[in-house]
Amino acid sequence: MKQAGLIGLGAMGAGIAATLRARGYEMHVCDARPGVASAFAAQGGVACATPADVAAACRVVISVVVNAQQTEGVLFGPAGAAAAAMQPGSVFVMCSTVDPNWSIAMEERLEALGMH
Repeated sequence: MKQAGLIGLGAMGAGIAATLRARGYEMHVCDARPGVASAFAAQGGVACATPADVAAACRVVISVVVNAQQTEGVLFGPAGAAAAAMQPGSVFVMCSTVDPNWSIAMEERLEALGMH
């Protein structure tokens, strides 16, 4: 089964995760709000406690959080995906509203770690 991870199950993230699940992906999800990931997983999928847990299970991680600060936390905060678990060759998809220059700098930072 294909696997993907998604962090941030708000209006957009929940829709993306549900669509991928319907397309045959085993979804590993987490959200900062208590119970949200478990509720999604009850419909099919795997609830994870942290972004690192999502990244440990999946080579493709999609982040659907609000801004650059939250994206930084998802990647490099305590139990962050890139800091703790993403392997070289993993793919990170960011769906946040950020300054394009910040996005370019993050791409370079991830590439230095061997990620796409």
